Amino acid sequence: MRHSLSAWIGALVLASGVAACGGGAADRDAAAADRQLATLDSVATTTATVPTIHMLGDSTMTAYAEDRRPQMGWGEAMPQFFDAGVKVDNWALGGRSSRSFYYEATRWPAILPKIGAGDYVIIQFAHNDQKSGGDYAQFGTYAFCSDGSNDGEACVGRPDKVDPTVDISEHSYYQFLKKYVQQVRARGANPILMSPIVRKYFSGTTITPQGQHNVGITGGETVARGDYVAAMKAVAARYAVPFVDITAETRKIVESYGNAAATANLYIAADSTHPQVLFANLIAKRAVEGLRGLGILAGHMVPVTSLIASPGTLDWSTRYVGVPATKTVTLSAFDLIPAQGTMTMSAPAGFELSLDNATWSRNVTVDYANGAFTQALYVRFTASEARIYAGDVGFAIGGATLPATIALRGEGVPAAGGIASYASWFKAAFALAPVTDGLVSADDAVVHGLVASTSKVIAVDGQDTTVARYVANAPTRDNSQYLQFAVHAGTATLSVDTISAYLTSSGGSTVVADIEYSANPDFSGATRLNTSTLTFVKDTFTARLSYPAVVRVPPAGTLYVRIFPWNSAGVTGKTLAVYGVTVSGSAARPAVADATSSFALLRSGLSWNRITNKYNASITLTNTSGATLAGPFQLVFNNLTGGVTLDNATGMRDGAPYVTIAATSIAAGASVTVPLSYSNPNKVAIGYTNSIFNGSF
Repeated sequence: MRHSLSAWIGALVLASGVAACGGGAADRDAAAADRQLATLDSVATTTATVPTIHMLGDSTMTAYAEDRRPQMGWGEAMPQFFDAGVKVDNWALGGRSSRSFYYEATRWPAILPKIGAGDYVIIQFAHNDQKSGGDYAQFGTYAFCSDGSNDGEACVGRPDKVDPTVDISEHSYYQFLKKYVQQVRARGANPILMSPIVRKYFSGTTITPQGQHNVGITGGETVARGDYVAAMKAVAARYAVPFVDITAETRKIVESYGNAAATANLYIAADSTHPQVLFANLIAKRAVEGLRGLGILAGHMVPVTSLIASPGTLDWSTRYVGVPATKTVTLSAFDLIPAQGTMTMSAPAGFELSLDNATWSRNVTVDYANGAFTQALYVRFTASEARIYAGDVGFAIGGATLPATIALRGEGVPAAGGIASYASWFKAAFALAPVTDGLVSADDAVVHGLVASTSKVIAVDGQDTTVARYVANAPTRDNSQYLQFAVHAGTATLSVDTISAYLTSSGGSTVVADIEYSANPDFSGATRLNTSTLTFVKDTFTARLSYPAVVRVPPAGTLYVRIFPWNSAGVTGKTLAVYGVTVSGSAARPAVADATSSFALLRSGLSWNRITNKYNASITLTNTSGATLAGPFQLVFNNLTGGVTLDNATGMRDGAPYVTIAATSIAAGASVTVPLSYSNPNKVAIGYTNSIFNGSF
């Protein structure tokens, strides 16, 4: 299908109210760019069966893996707004500016030949164009010219003021936008300019000019960078390019939330630049509305549910019976009807939901206002028997079911061999709390003798990531300066097979490090994982550092890992950047046997405390097996009356509370008395049946 822009371009430029920026100079691209364009034009144009929207931009637009949620690029949200008659190719990549994207081999030189006649190309840069100092040569541009002039057309033919080794056009945002526009049109495609999203830079209740990319003097430079949005508008006006003012639209959104609410709901916690899922969807919605207003692809636009679950599918694969595993979903809602209400979420059998990762139920509710919310939803899968579990999390408001669902699947398998287990730290900037799975627990990371610096955005596997940094000033290794990570085996033997991390030197390339592990709290007898001191490329995670390890941590044992950074050049102020330190392996699930028939039970002593509304009782268990029984023993309360809570429960097994009654052996004929405390708000008769298991859950 073809879509011509000529019918409305003239009206667009007149309606925009943007005057063409002076000059009258002839259109001149740099010689290198001309040669590149001539080469690319020699490639035969391909005709797509459906028009493609190509998206060019940076980390605010790019796609992120699901484990990076709630961070999301707004380009990820675009495809949902179009039917099958439109394809969306999101080429955006973190850290790129209009200049670096243009020259990087895997970006514009590789993308341009893929653009077919009739396609659309959305162009949005500016965040990384504002880089300065050592990054200026590769990334930096001025909105118009580095000499302070605001005639983008005349920004050519003399040395750049900051980087005199190149022509001034090589650091002009205006000139690079112009290059993209001309080269897209040479392919028979349609360029669309969209200004960058605002940064969350508040002054009172409004976004500052810098937050709107009107940038003053940067670093040690002498000329203000200028207004990048104005430069884009100037290109749009002069070359009759469709323009959508995303800066103005996102300013409205962010200011309507205010600083605190925008921090909680729109931007990731680590910075004031990168969108969360809700904001990414709102940005895409405004972008699509802008296209509709211009008459672009309006016939291919489809309504989108106002509730977005990311991810929309959760698959636990195989899990051992009785061992719970939790995954997290980010819920983002906008334009809900009614604007204020309660959303109910329901899970199928075998799955439970929680809003705080502590209290679990098949059904949970969220109160919302202003038609929007962002909420982490925790989903726990516990197989009670060996079979496949599948179903959907459903959503409803006031009894009306929403079309959005989360597909769930998991398979319970009998205990055998071991369960995959891991602990991971520094998954979000300076977050010291661990993320764990399987039969392990872990302590918060310990920072000893090191001072935290500011966080920094560095690409992890090609995706912009805000990571923690710690100052490493010691000229040689100092054993009192380290990051420590502790993982506990619990009741099962943990067989560690891999210790890994993302590490690099930041602010310079002279920070080095060692990684070691020990089974002793004082870190005696440590084993070093790296055969030689680790060295790095400045601000670059070249790959995850991964070391095979054969370490068996016995039940109740702990493995300690330490990272020791120092500065080999003896200079100060440089840092070690760290992300995703992980200890992984498998834990053998303890044997659990049904010992119900080996005991006689006697219930006694029921009393009620009128002040606390608590019920107290006890159960006496007598070993009737005729032999000594070795613990630990778990007394499970099956079919406990609804609404009644066992306050002194040790934990839950298959949805039933249990109490650990003895960790040592019980001789033949011996008895153990277990005190019980119930909360019974409805004051009903308490009913339950008991099972006794020998072993730890």
